[in-house]
Amino acid sequence: MSDKCKDCGKCCIETEMIVSEDDISLIIRKCQNYLPNQAFYFKNEDNLFQLKNIEGNCIFFEKNSKICNIYEYRPQGCRFYPLIFDFEKQKCIYDKYCPRTHLFYKEKAVLNNTCKNLKKFLKKQLNLKI
Repeated sequence: MSDKCKDCGKCCIETEMIVSEDDISLIIRKCQNYLPNQAFYFKNEDNLFQLKNIEGNCIFFEKNSKICNIYEYRPQGCRFYPLIFDFEKQKCIYDKYCPRTHLFYKEKAVLNNTCKNLKKFLKKQLNLKI
């Protein structure tokens, strides 16, 4: 995991991470050694694919070491994190549950570009209207 996330993993506890079909395909192709015996995703009440939690943690999170077993191939939403899209406010915000937001997207141009890409991902990959 990146140094920014080392010894944290708060975003992996009770995760509600949405995954795209592309994310699912990539994980299946690249992470054979870490795939659980059961499906690692499900369709939620909004009919979107979502990562499963096992015992309160993301299915790919190692609770003791606090690392992601598929970090290199983690879903796109995990890559954007801690930047999330607030549908009510219709803008990108930092997730209030991340204790280290100050370490991410320090340059305004990078933040703006990441927000743009997050919106594009939500529109194209998840067919969400924003």
